[in-house]
Amino acid sequence: MKKILIILCLILQISSVKSQTQVDIHTNYGDIRLELYDALVPNTVNNFVSLINQGFYDGVIFHRVIDNFMIQGGDGFPAPPSIMDEFDSTLSNVQKTISMANSGPNTGTCQFFINLVDNTYLDFDKAPLTSKHPVFGITVSGFNVVQAIGEVQTNFNDVPYVDVVMDSVRIVNSNVGLENIISPDRNKLIDIIDFSGKSLNRKSSFPLIYIYENGLVEKKIIVK
Repeated sequence: MKKILIILCLILQISSVKSQTQVDIHTNYGDIRLELYDALVPNTVNNFVSLINQGFYDGVIFHRVIDNFMIQGGDGFPAPPSIMDEFDSTLSNVQKTISMANSGPNTGTCQFFINLVDNTYLDFDKAPLTSKHPVFGITVSGFNVVQAIGEVQTNFNDVPYVDVVMDSVRIVNSNVGLENIISPDRNKLIDIIDFSGKSLNRKSSFPLIYIYENGLVEKKIIVK
């Protein structure tokens, strides 16, 4: 019964804190504001925020643009180490979302794309199950800028003829109250359960609930 109550509390918690950190991407086409899903995919968000704080994206271009699909950028140098894919069953590659670009499982580093339309076939749990791109945020303003970038003229490699530049990328708001949820390894993990309350190991690809000693909980999927 206690585990079921924890699950219900977790669902309410996720509903109220789904979007946390806000990011502004200042481009030569205008400004784009994103909200990141800190509590749902903390490792992916941490990677993105860390690169922003290093100034990694400043001056980097959107190097791949396909109208009615997505705009992709973030190919800075040197590329940081890859991170593990991190998925949440409540997130999907729908219009306006930002997602990790990769070349296969667990190869995401710094590149990302913003979906111009619904591209749910890029989700880990939807047909045709050939692509797995982790969603980690959504555009909350400036989507008209994203759409304008999507309409630029490109060559046969989908590279814009005129550079679309991220002049700067900055954190404008961060919910520091969720610091321990974003970095759960600071607390002792005491159990991992599924939505029926059954204890499982952390290698499962099903939605799991991580329960920590200090009472914090986290729902996530990690595909290895």
